[in-house]
Amino acid sequence: MMQKKVFTLALVAGMGALAGTAQAEVGLINTPQTDLSLYGVLDVGVAQMTNAGNFSNFVTGAVPTGSGIAARVGTVRGMMNGGESQSRWGIKGSEDLGDGNKAFFQLESAFSLGNGAIATSGLAGGGGATNRNMIADTALNGQLFNRMALIGISNNDLGALSFGRQYSLQLDIIGSVGGGYDPVNAQMFSPINFSGSYGGGGATDNSRVDNAIKYAKKFGNFNVNALYGMGGVATATSARSNAQLNAGYEADAFGVQLAMQQAIDTTALSANAAPNTVNATFENLTSYMLAARYQVIEPLTLKAGYEREQISAPSNYGVDSLMTTIYSYNIGTNAAYAGAQKNINVYWLGANYQFTPAVKASVGFYDAKTPAFGTTADATDKYYSAMVEYYLSKKTNLYAAMMLDKKSGSLVTASGPGSIGTFNTYGVGLRIKF
Repeated sequence: MMQKKVFTLALVAGMGALAGTAQAEVGLINTPQTDLSLYGVLDVGVAQMTNAGNFSNFVTGAVPTGSGIAARVGTVRGMMNGGESQSRWGIKGSEDLGDGNKAFFQLESAFSLGNGAIATSGLAGGGGATNRNMIADTALNGQLFNRMALIGISNNDLGALSFGRQYSLQLDIIGSVGGGYDPVNAQMFSPINFSGSYGGGGATDNSRVDNAIKYAKKFGNFNVNALYGMGGVATATSARSNAQLNAGYEADAFGVQLAMQQAIDTTALSANAAPNTVNATFENLTSYMLAARYQVIEPLTLKAGYEREQISAPSNYGVDSLMTTIYSYNIGTNAAYAGAQKNINVYWLGANYQFTPAVKASVGFYDAKTPAFGTTADATDKYYSAMVEYYLSKKTNLYAAMMLDKKSGSLVTASGPGSIGTFNTYGVGLRIKF
């Protein structure tokens, strides 16, 4: 029997386990051998933001962490997409292969509920000194299944393997593992939830890993995960590759997760004024994350975390510089990170309190510190967040939230729009799961 288990895993040599997401599902096919489900989240609301620009076709419709210089205009109100959770739909299924073996798959796509479009950054064609639209880099760049696309196989004793487009292990820790280690687990009202750069170890593009192989195994309350993203670049085996490890412990009242990742020649994208064109900067990343949660009493849970991000010059810019397209975009300016290594230390602390079965409150403080490097002075980016949720049913809830952002040091300039360092976001919304 053990030989059959080992042989089954060897046949797929590299497929990995899927990190689950808490959401309701609609069963399409349910038999003793096969399970197929359609699921999703619909989340829309209204937000007011200070020192902001125009709402746009960006993933959330707005950027609560401080827009580009041209988009620091004044107070704006508009419709936000996914204030608490990103609007998405997905299909997932599994088949019982017998003897404790199971095959599975998951396809998931994010979209804008406000305009029906597939989620995108808005960076292509969004450059220029007069463009007031709020846009930002994101790992969601118009792909049909932009959140994930994977297949895999698992065994009750040996764990699971999967391959395809998958979450980074640190992004999983922030939003999914153990109910999420982000105290204010809301897309528009938490910096580590909004910006994929934290889940990506320093680069948003790295928060979801293409061509990835993942292994996952649980030993009682302990969990181990390993992920490797294949670069597939000729003459440079390590180029565009990504290696990640995670180990943790999850119990009802306590959880702790530790993760690290190293990405070679990953990208940070920025806006270009030309149609369907973006600018790309290639860089190496190394990051470490430690997060913990503790249920003090039944309604009160404390959460805290630390992440260290290290950004340095790419290892294989000779081959990177030959790239002319990325995702479905043309590359306008192709550049390499240069100069001294940039280090970012991120701390967060917060709490969740379940006042009643229908009412939950969350608060969080986030602090991202960048020590001086090269000729760049140090910088600090502090966030204060709070949210209240009211559940009308198990699948439907209302929410009201706020986030205050204060930047200082080299993140602001002496004069002009760049001197603005305070960005406040307030919003209310409705979320429905299916």
